Amino acid sequence: MSELKTDKNFERWLECMARGILVGGSLGAIAGWFFMDIQRALLLGMLIGCLAGVTMKNVKDSKDSDSKLK
Repeated sequence: MSELKTDKNFERWLECMARGILVGGSLGAIAGWFFMDIQRALLLGMLIGCLAGVTMKNVKDSKDSDSKLK
C-alpha cells in the first residue's frame, strides 16, 4: 500500500513540475521576444515555473487532505 502512495506522490511531483516548467518557460520565451535577452528570460521563466510547480503540488495536496476530512 505504501508503494502505491509513494508512486502517486512521485507522479504528482512530476506532473506539477513539468507543467510549471513548461508554462514558465513559455511565458519567459514570450517575455524574451519583447523585454530582455531570450536565454535569460527562458531560464528565469523555467526557474519561476519550478516554484509554481511546488506551489501547485501543495495546493493539490491540501485539497486532497481537506476532502478526506469531510
